[in-house]
Parts: sequence; C-alpha cells; structure tokens
Amino acid sequence: MLRLKANKTSLYNLVAEFMPLPGIRRVDFTKAPRTPDYWLEWATGDGYAKAFLSTIMGRPLLSITIRDVDGSQLSYKVHNLSVDGLRDRGMVEEFTTAMERRRAGGKA
Repeated sequence: MLRLKANKTSLYNLVAEFMPLPGIRRVDFTKAPRTPDYWLEWATGDGYAKAFLSTIMGRPLLSITIRDVDGSQLSYKVHNLSVDGLRDRGMVEEFTTAMERRRAGGKA
C-alpha cells in the first residue's frame, strides 16, 4: 500500500507551485495525529490561509483556503495531484499493513 508522507519543506515546495507563499520560517506546519494528513498555515496581508494535503478515496488532494481577518472565506481551491508526481517528490511511501504481514508470514 501507499501513503502520503511530508515534511515542512516538501509541503511548502508543493504549495508554492500553486500560489505565492511567505518565507518558509513564516509558515506553520502540522501533521494530523495518527493519519497521513498535513497542513500549512500562514498569514496573508489581510487574513490567513491554510493548505491541507490528504487523500480522499485513494486520490491525493491539496486544498487551499484563504480567509479574511474576520474568518470569512475568500477563496477555496482543490487541486488533484498525481501519485507519480508525489512519488517523484519523495512524498509517497510504501508500507505493509498488519494484515499483509500476517498473510506473508503464513498465519491466519
């Protein structure tokens, strides 16, 4: 199986292809606990923005939301990403589930 993996630099470089970003030190990186979901948050001139990287039904998606100071949504875009493109960036890893390990070991 495949799953997403990201660090601050790799996600920053990915998001920078879709929109201008402040310097990497002015961007906050978060990984969701126990899931391969990641996001960046940063301040814009008149509000803040968040980029969220996840998979939906096996497809990698990057959503970018921009809000004003009051929290009203100004912009929301979802970008479909290719697995091969993410693999080339080193943002996809192969892993073996417990069930697959059990099957490979011959246990029921």
